[in-house]
Amino acid sequence: MYEDLMKDMQDKMKPVTEMAEINKTTAEKLISLQSEYMTELFNTGIAQMKALSDIKEPKTALEMQMKFFKDMEAKMTNTAEQEIAALASAKEKLSEIVEKSMYEMTEAPMMTEVNKFMQTAQEKMEEATKAFTPEAAKKPAPKATRSKAAA
Repeated sequence: MYEDLMKDMQDKMKPVTEMAEINKTTAEKLISLQSEYMTELFNTGIAQMKALSDIKEPKTALEMQMKFFKDMEAKMTNTAEQEIAALASAKEKLSEIVEKSMYEMTEAPMMTEVNKFMQTAQEKMEEATKAFTPEAAKKPAPKATRSKAAA
């Protein structure tokens, strides 16, 4: 019995664990991309400083700096695109899990009863609202009858 309970719990928690795994994998990917980018930025920056220290002409130094910034911009754009792709992939996977879980939840026997209750409540609300329409206000109110004991 205990094993059945644990298996049932694991089955019910499966979407949550899948979502956690997707989030973990995505975070690892983003951290890896950022680490690579920052390492390259640091190493390229040091190499750039060494190269600039050997240059005597300001025009050459300026050209070298412009090339350095363009290269770093391209690398940053590439990293950002990879991060966006990782996030989009994670979003798609998470959406699939949520949709599947919602579908399974609506197919559950308990949801049939909830749907019946909601439909009955909706019908009662519609009947009650009809009593407050302009057409209902035009109809004369039913006459109250007095009981013989009151007379």
